[in-house]
Amino acid sequence: MQEKYLFHRRVRQFLLALGLIVFLGGHSSVAIAQQDNQYVAKAKVFFDAMEHEKFHEAYQLLDSSVQRVVSEEQSKGGWKHIRSKFGAFRTIMKSRTEELKPYIGVYLTLRYDSALIDLKVVFKDKAAIVGFFFVPPLQYTMPPYADTSKMTQRRVEVKTGDFTLGGLLTLPREGSNFPVVVMVHGSGPHDRDETIKDNKPFADLAYGLATMGIASIRYDKRTFIYGAKSSSTPATITLQSETVDDAVSALKLAQKIKEIDPKQIYLLGHSQGALCAPRIAKATPFIAGIIMLAGNARAFEDVIADQMAFLLPQQLPKKQADSVMEVVNKQIARVKKGPISDENGKLPLGLPAGYWKDLKSYDQVAVAKSLPMKMLFLQGEKDYQVTMTDFNLWKKSLASKSNASFISYPGFFHLFFKGEGKPSDYDKDGHVDKKVIDDISSWIKK
Repeated sequence: MQEKYLFHRRVRQFLLALGLIVFLGGHSSVAIAQQDNQYVAKAKVFFDAMEHEKFHEAYQLLDSSVQRVVSEEQSKGGWKHIRSKFGAFRTIMKSRTEELKPYIGVYLTLRYDSALIDLKVVFKDKAAIVGFFFVPPLQYTMPPYADTSKMTQRRVEVKTGDFTLGGLLTLPREGSNFPVVVMVHGSGPHDRDETIKDNKPFADLAYGLATMGIASIRYDKRTFIYGAKSSSTPATITLQSETVDDAVSALKLAQKIKEIDPKQIYLLGHSQGALCAPRIAKATPFIAGIIMLAGNARAFEDVIADQMAFLLPQQLPKKQADSVMEVVNKQIARVKKGPISDENGKLPLGLPAGYWKDLKSYDQVAVAKSLPMKMLFLQGEKDYQVTMTDFNLWKKSLASKSNASFISYPGFFHLFFKGEGKPSDYDKDGHVDKKVIDDISSWIKK
């Protein structure tokens, strides 16, 4: 599931490796989306110059009225002083404009290693910048179904060997011996809330479940905190080290928390987290059940092929999209045929051979069939990343399993709120729908 959720980040990295820069559900500092207005475009040019320490170029974009009171050296020094606190730059997550008559403000939401911050760039006309500031980003708002008077929260740590991940335990305020849901992220380096633009689906789930009397644990993903150091070398990272090991540690942590009923520990996986859920459950036979949100039943490479075939024509001219798709299909064929080896640029998404070997050795459907605990499969019918094809395959494969339940939601996309089944769904603020909270709660309490 970054966000993952999700998959788009890896698609963009893959396309960059091919020399193509496109807009796939997020903003790049080197690519201007067609729909961006000229204020946003100019703000991005300014940020790009400052970020790459081309301070003279950036200074020339400032209005002469600003240059008369602030020297180039002062603008450089101020930027470097504040910028040094944020860590390495990752991406521009989104942009927005605000009319501040007679000015126009552009806000670029920037993701750094240790900060999420808005750069506010102010224009008096299209030609010149009259001010720039770092300001806090828009804050997440509680979903309407969450009742903060019914919950409490405290920090926890998920530890696996030398890796320590910060997390949150969200508890109902009244009572004891609570069931608990441990949440496992989708692909990409996600924080504990699985933040995607302004949306925080894991926070929604935690607050909604706490209101219903169910505790939860959510934690930062290893790749979000440790990046390339998540494994001894980038080439050795696998599904096991990226996701499974820490999920097992989080579930074992839940056993030790005094407010939790150790017989009522549940695993919730979203997207890639759902793909891993049967494998995690196999390693933690003490859990009571698994909840799979948008989990693929097909091989990962087949899902990639479908996603790319859907997305590329929306992002590139047909000839270019066909050319990229041809490369993708050749890479997928190498994974299918084998042997899988680390030939630069010749495996899907640039993932190392060890990662693909790990994936190929894992049959999530077969493992799910062997599980004795109850299982709940949830799917958005407008999801173009993990589709109803996967959901129906789960239903067919587990038709004889009385411990498996299935619910699909018309009009919901990958984050389980209303969408149109397009990449632009991620640009809208929303919350995990209350129906999903109610269905999970009812299933746990059966």
